[in-house]
Amino acid sequence: MTRRIRPLFFIPVCLFLFSCREKYDSIAILPREAAGGLEKERHWLERILKEDDLHAMGLTMEKGEEEPSIVIRLRQTWGKETEGIVLSRTWYLPAEDPLEGRTTTETEACLAGDEDLVRLEDLVPPRVALRVDGLTVNDEAYPLVKTVSVSPECRAEGKERPQRRVRIEEKAAALTEFLRSAPKETPQEKPSLFWIASAGDLMLGRGSGEILLREGPSGIFGETASLLAEADLALLNLEGALTGRGSRTEKAYNFRFDPRCASALAAAGIDAVLLANNHVFDYGEEGFLDSLAYLEEGGAGVLGAGSDINAAAAPFVMKTEAGIAEIRVYGIASYPRERSGWDGAAAAAGEERPGILFAGRGGMELLKEKLSAGGENVFNIVLFHGGSEWTFAPDGLTREYYTGLAEAGADLIIGSHPHVVQGFEWVHNRPVFWSLGNFVFAGMDGTNGGEEGLFLRLGFYGKKLLYMEPVALKLKGPRTGVSGDLRNFYRLSKALSK
Repeated sequence: MTRRIRPLFFIPVCLFLFSCREKYDSIAILPREAAGGLEKERHWLERILKEDDLHAMGLTMEKGEEEPSIVIRLRQTWGKETEGIVLSRTWYLPAEDPLEGRTTTETEACLAGDEDLVRLEDLVPPRVALRVDGLTVNDEAYPLVKTVSVSPECRAEGKERPQRRVRIEEKAAALTEFLRSAPKETPQEKPSLFWIASAGDLMLGRGSGEILLREGPSGIFGETASLLAEADLALLNLEGALTGRGSRTEKAYNFRFDPRCASALAAAGIDAVLLANNHVFDYGEEGFLDSLAYLEEGGAGVLGAGSDINAAAAPFVMKTEAGIAEIRVYGIASYPRERSGWDGAAAAAGEERPGILFAGRGGMELLKEKLSAGGENVFNIVLFHGGSEWTFAPDGLTREYYTGLAEAGADLIIGSHPHVVQGFEWVHNRPVFWSLGNFVFAGMDGTNGGEEGLFLRLGFYGKKLLYMEPVALKLKGPRTGVSGDLRNFYRLSKALSK
C-alpha cells in the first residue's frame, strides 16, 4: 500500500513560494522612456541598478505585470536647488550675434522660447551670450541652470498592511542611500569667468594727470572708473612719457606727465599699459627708461617695451582659475612715418638697445613664436598700436598683421593708434577690435571722431568669449564720460563683415 505524502509536501512549497513573493518588491524608473534630455541620466540608472544589488535590498525591476511598489523618479527643473539626488547640472545661455547690439534679456523670454538657448559648452563664434535679468552665468542666482535629480518614492497605499508599508519604506530608504553613494559624474559646478576691461589711448598731459592725482580715478574716468576697478584684468594704451627729464624729440606732438601718475593708475585698478606706441620716446631714451622704472615702482605692468627686444616681447602674466592656467598679455606696434619726418621704427628695441617691440624690426616674428608656444591652457592677448590715424577701417598691412597673430595663437587682439573707433570682427574665430579710439585725450575737440571712444567689458570662460559689453565714450576736454550711443561702432562692425 503506497503512502500519500502530497499534502505534507505541498505546504512547505507554498510557504517557500509565498516567502519569495514577499521578499522582493518591484521598482520602476519614471518616466519610462529616455527622452526630453534625460537620456544620459536614465542610462546611468539602468547601468547602476544591477540585479544582484537590487536583490540584496529585496527589490526587483518591474516587468510591467503589476504596479511597482517603489518608483525612481527622474526630475528636470530650472534652478540649482532641487529635491533628491542631483545627477547633473547644465548651464544654458541665450545666444546672440554681438552685432545685433543686445547684451541682456529676461528669464520669461528664455523659458517662453523667445530666445535661442544653448548649452555653455555649445556656444561658439560668431555668437555670444546675453545676460539674463542682469545676471551672468557665474552669478549665484543665475536662473538658466537645468538640474536633473532622482529620488525613490514609495507607492504603498493605505490599504496595505502596516508591516508591508514599513518594509517598503525601509527598502526605499536603502535604495536612496545606494543611489547617493553610487559612483557618478560630479555635477558641473558654477562656471568661473574672468573679466577684461580695456580702452584706447590714455594721454595724461594737458591737465588730465593733475585731475587724476587730485580727484582720483572717477574724476577723470567717470563711470568707467568702477568698471576698471571691478575687472579681473584692466588694460590701456598710455600715450607719452612718465618723466620730468629728457630732451624733446623732434616730432609733431610730445607728451609727458607727472611720474606719480604711474602709482595712481595702478591704484585705479589698471594692471598693465601698452608702451609700444609713437609717444613713449617723446622725451628720448632717458624719458623712456624713466617710464619703465616708474611703472614698475608704481605696480603697473608694461606691454611691448623694455630694456632690449626680449624684454619688450615678454608678456605680462596673470594666473587664473577661470578654466585656464594663466593669461599672457603682449604689446606690439607698427605705424607709418609721421608727416614731421619722425620714424617710429627708430624706437624699436634691439638685442642690446632699449625700446619697443616694433613689427617691422623683427618684433612680429618674435611675437608669433611666443604665441605659438603658449599651449592650450594659456590665454593670449595682444595689444597692437598700429594702422593709419584718422581712418575708420583697418588698412591692408594692419589686417595682415592681425590675421597672422590670430593664426599664431592670439586669442584676443585689441587695437589703438587711429584715434577713432573702428569696428569689431571675428578673425579665425578670435575676437578682434581694430581700434578703440581715444579714452582720455584732451585737445580732440572738433576732430572727426576723436571725441569718441570705446570701452570694452569682455567676459571669458576659458578661451571662449561669453559676454561682449561695449560702452560708448564721449571725451570732455581732459576727462571722459559715457555717451551710451553705440550705433557708430555697430555700423562700422557690420561693414567689416560684408
